[in-house]
Amino acid sequence: MLNELWAKVSARERFVVYGAVAVVVGWLVGLIMGSVNACAGLNVPGYVCPSVNYFSWSTAGTTAILSLVLAIVALVVLYLKIAPNMNITWPMPVAQIMLGICGLTLILAVITALLNVTDGLASPPIGMYIADVLLVVGGAVMAWFAYQEYLASKVA
Repeated sequence: MLNELWAKVSARERFVVYGAVAVVVGWLVGLIMGSVNACAGLNVPGYVCPSVNYFSWSTAGTTAILSLVLAIVALVVLYLKIAPNMNITWPMPVAQIMLGICGLTLILAVITALLNVTDGLASPPIGMYIADVLLVVGGAVMAWFAYQEYLASKVA
């Protein structure tokens, strides 16, 4: 079943899927590897030091979650487009919908990276920056290939 669906996806749409997967992986990396120990080497008997996740710090966490949600929405739209027994009347061309979703994903990923870089956090973990790169690269791949699909739909 999955192979049949994958065969219906164009080469440009496959790269949109790859970009969405990169955004999801980037968000997970930020959640897992973006944490540090808040005590910074202090050992207080009887006190459990909390863990602080710099990736989800302040507004950057909100924009990262929104980019994750939009990447998942892009995957759902692609699935609804190619799934058998789906007869959806789209309000506009699917390529245009995908371009909007993927463009917003890229914008939110860039905002997340900028917020993480400019927050002035003391010794943030490298995992936060790896997650930022994955978010931005995934969003850029999604947006670029959605744009290419949109241009191809205009020519056809």
